Amino acid sequence: MATKINVRSPFYIKAEPVSGTLSSAEMELYIYTGVFTTNKGTAKYTITKTPIGSNNYVIFEIAELVRDYLDIEFDGEYDSQTVWVESDITLTKTVGSETSNTDYIAFDGYGYFEDGINPELSRAYLQSNNTIFRLDDQNVRVPVFTEDTNSVTFLYKGVEKRTQTVNSSTNTNGQIDYITVSGSDNTDTYKERVLADGGTLEDNSLLDKFLDSIDVGLVDELYINSDSGTQVVKIITEPCSKYEPYKVTFVNKFGALQDLWFSLKSTESLNTTGETYKSNVVDFGTLTYATYKPQVSQYNKMGKESITLNTNYISEEYNEVIKQLMMSEQVWLTKLTDQELVLGVIPKTQSVTYKTSINDRLVQYTIDFDYAFDKINTVR
Repeated sequence: MATKINVRSPFYIKAEPVSGTLSSAEMELYIYTGVFTTNKGTAKYTITKTPIGSNNYVIFEIAELVRDYLDIEFDGEYDSQTVWVESDITLTKTVGSETSNTDYIAFDGYGYFEDGINPELSRAYLQSNNTIFRLDDQNVRVPVFTEDTNSVTFLYKGVEKRTQTVNSSTNTNGQIDYITVSGSDNTDTYKERVLADGGTLEDNSLLDKFLDSIDVGLVDELYINSDSGTQVVKIITEPCSKYEPYKVTFVNKFGALQDLWFSLKSTESLNTTGETYKSNVVDFGTLTYATYKPQVSQYNKMGKESITLNTNYISEEYNEVIKQLMMSEQVWLTKLTDQELVLGVIPKTQSVTYKTSINDRLVQYTIDFDYAFDKINTVR
């Protein structure tokens, strides 16, 4: 069983001989994707250290080195994105030597200060909230670590609907499994399932009313069964909103992709920048100028769009979800028109005040996002 490490926080390895006096320590650090051991390749780093003062040990910090090889991407598909890490350490002593090797599985997660040093966090359910709010007929994905998770059971009103077995894997692409309530991994709604199958969407009010009357994959509880016990996650279904819902996907504290739906009012805006200069428009030959020629001209005109999104009314448990969204370095917005469009966004809101039912009665958040690109295509 590989130790799970979260490389947005430091990860320390202490190298100390079982006996004798340490002269130096050399670490060969392997970082790779694919099949465990098989795709190990050559060491990415070789690091040598000597003890400081009278210490009989050295400390290696590997998180930043590992994170260079862990680049999370999202194009609408929910993939397991992790890397294997192996540290091979040779301790040279005044007499003799010792060797050791340890395997890790690295996630793009992090621990809080309160979690202490080298936090492994959950080895099963890879989210903090035990209540998930979903829109009517919207899919729900639950990320789990496959090494320790055995199965997920779906229930509705206390009746078991189905149980999905979770299989462990020796490949990095199988370390996170995104369990879905609808059974459709990379689609959220009936409309998205049509597009994914190559179909065509038709704007029709009668069809919209029909789609609003059905709900694929309706459940209200998940039992996540792992080696350490069973964790219960409640699913609360919200009625359809008159507003267009937006899905925001971000990398959470555990290094997994997590969805957050914003289903109330949304507004988009455009902010432009540019420079101007004054030009001479006089025709000195005739001592005239054309009034249609601007005296002040613009250049280097650029624009960036922003969007303001509002969550529905949620529970205090989502304070933690909002916190992790605000601290995420990778955030995407999914738009659904005649096609599914996944766009990078950056939370523009820099601070939030956590809301509670006692202080605020209703818990609801407004978050501003900047699209992570210029409106005019400047990609070169």
